[in-house]
Amino acid sequence: MIETKGRSCKGKRGYPTSTAADTQRRDLIARGGVRLATYRCRHCKRWHVGHLPKPRRTR
Repeated sequence: MIETKGRSCKGKRGYPTSTAADTQRRDLIARGGVRLATYRCRHCKRWHVGHLPKPRRTR
């Protein structure tokens, strides 16, 4: 896990429930966003929508 200094949620929109965040995620995907996921923030305990990491290329 990557450790960050300070709150990594600063400036991000937080949702009170996973359902609210997932509704927003589906709306963003419908508008052209790809590879989005919801997650519970360990700092603010709210839910955020964020990008999934790019898949690793295998050699």
